[in-house]
Amino acid sequence: MKELSLKEIQDRLLEIMADVDAFCRKEGLRYSIAFGTLLGAVRHGGFIPWDDDIDIIMPRPDFDRFVALYPKDGRFRCLYRTKDFYAGYAKVNDPTTLAKDHKTRFHFGVNLDIFPLDAVPEDADEQYRFMHRLIHLHRRLYMRNKRFPYGSPFMLLETRFHSLDAWWKKCDDFIHTVDYGSTPLIAHMLGSSTYESVHRKDLFDTLTDISFAGLNVLAFKDTHAYLTQVFGADYMTPPPENKRQGHGNKIFSLSQSC
Repeated sequence: MKELSLKEIQDRLLEIMADVDAFCRKEGLRYSIAFGTLLGAVRHGGFIPWDDDIDIIMPRPDFDRFVALYPKDGRFRCLYRTKDFYAGYAKVNDPTTLAKDHKTRFHFGVNLDIFPLDAVPEDADEQYRFMHRLIHLHRRLYMRNKRFPYGSPFMLLETRFHSLDAWWKKCDDFIHTVDYGSTPLIAHMLGSSTYESVHRKDLFDTLTDISFAGLNVLAFKDTHAYLTQVFGADYMTPPPENKRQGHGNKIFSLSQSC
């Protein structure tokens, strides 16, 4: 196996992104690049130089269609509640690569994250309580994949009271306590630990093409409003050099040709 450089990881991520983008356009699925990926597109014209992942977000109906329809016999694989990755969000993985992480039971390599946005109440207090509960439940689901002793020992012990499927059912049941059609608001909660990503559904009505490292992808038309909401008003200012780091996982190519 050969360890991939940051540039090689980013190049493979672009290939995955191109495939996902083409599939979504073909099927009429709405998505936007998000978080540091959108920040990188606006501030750097592509990847944040030290970043090693791509994130996109989708409204729940589009996300459910994506994980159901994305080809299972293509070059890349959608991992969603599988033995290789079990969480409330999905990854599109390059199966010719593998990350070595002894802290979890996950088995994947270079991948793109896809986060669903679910309905939240309009009332601010109800919204906070709902998001707090769902984020809490999903964190238990995610930590169920961790190996001892990585993470809080009390949380690791708590997660063992239920199986992965049981934790997922708790998340899924709670998601549906707010009807998707009953509110104009959606939020990123599964895979989140913050409360900043609450959006109006109609934000996805004004998607536009944006260049990301030479690739045309979809993003919200009002990137300034989104990035200010998520990162603050000074999002165009890079962080200090000692905070410029990616996820840091070592990823290896399983292909002899690399």
